[in-house]
Amino acid sequence: MIQGAYSFKNELAMMRKRPSIENMPPSKQKSTSKSTLPASSRKPRQRSIIIALDWYDERIVRGIYNYAKEQSWHISPYLASGRFVPHGWPGDGAITCYGPETSSYIDYLNMPVVDISYLDMPRQVPRVRVDNDAICELAAEHFISRGYKFFAYYAWHDVPVNALRHDHFKQHLINRGVPEEHIFAIQQSKGSLIGDWESHQTDIIDQVNKLPRPLAVFAGQDNLGATLIEMCVRAGIHVPEEVAVLGVDNTELICEGSPVPLSSVRTRLTALGYKAAEQLDRLMNQEISTKADPVFVPPHGIVSRQSTDVLAIEHPAVATAVRYIKQHFGEPITIEDIIEYTGLSKRGLEKAFEKHLGRTPASELRRIRLDEAKRLLTETTDKIDSIALDCGYSNSSNLSCAFRRDTNMSPRSYRLKYSKAETTSD
Repeated sequence: MIQGAYSFKNELAMMRKRPSIENMPPSKQKSTSKSTLPASSRKPRQRSIIIALDWYDERIVRGIYNYAKEQSWHISPYLASGRFVPHGWPGDGAITCYGPETSSYIDYLNMPVVDISYLDMPRQVPRVRVDNDAICELAAEHFISRGYKFFAYYAWHDVPVNALRHDHFKQHLINRGVPEEHIFAIQQSKGSLIGDWESHQTDIIDQVNKLPRPLAVFAGQDNLGATLIEMCVRAGIHVPEEVAVLGVDNTELICEGSPVPLSSVRTRLTALGYKAAEQLDRLMNQEISTKADPVFVPPHGIVSRQSTDVLAIEHPAVATAVRYIKQHFGEPITIEDIIEYTGLSKRGLEKAFEKHLGRTPASELRRIRLDEAKRLLTETTDKIDSIALDCGYSNSSNLSCAFRRDTNMSPRSYRLKYSKAETTSD
């Protein structure tokens, strides 16, 4: 331990002796130190902020730092590389992620606090959270649009956000007409098994082998999804042909380092950190109270990789048509081209699409083109005219019409909103 620094327990003991700043009148919350300078010539004191995260992700911290830089805040280095804070550190506010490792410290912070976790806290503070309902709606649509009929959720036993995502995912599938008996759960192994790889793998694969295939698995965290893929590959189960896997948070090193690259929901964790700092600023300025409603940060689509890059379509002509669309959507193809390629009549193909995908061939062509246009708008600086041509539209006006029908936004507005978010959203 660094000399002169106190542990959480020591700091906790001292905090209990100090009155909570949230229980003091506003006039008493400010520094009482006197200055010999006239009030008009004093410089505003730089605010000092501490970050206390039980669960760390560099993107969250980056978002906090982005906002702090705009406000000229000082971010305290304490807790960044250890579990200590010097006694008497004069902090103005804290951004926390409540959990077992930090709870004893966070519970007694005598300063404004904004938290980003889903765990219950003994004190009431403003919360900023990822929108798990929207995350799970994206996951359900991702799999349903690929024709899956059987689904599973893979989760840790004791992680509250995993249980929440399980419930939301199941409900969105049911809302889309999936029978409840087609929705399953794969439970993470007990702690006594996780330490033994063979026992752990046997437990998970035994659960997977009892479920129908092709199976679409939504994992509550990227590390669970990547672990499941590794186990399936070792057990000879083909990913994604037999088991498709989708994760959450788009942690690139995990997703791209998986034996089969893992598709994942982009949860905009940098935006989460930025919004948390923004709420803390409002709290310190007394623009909101500790009873403020939670702020939810919506996800920004799914980064599709090989682990879900397959269509679970039983009808051969529909599967053939979808493959043709994916291969040629950037060309000026028409529905007549698709019909000619499959050999079915227009009415026959439309009925087959409605039965197996729940939409028409024209809707599928439009969906694939718009998905690619959204990706190019947010991930490149290509001109909109060029993007329109790359996605099979004859001009930017046709792309704009399709965009407005789908998003109520123009391509330019979509780019401004989400490209700006890219610096605060990964």
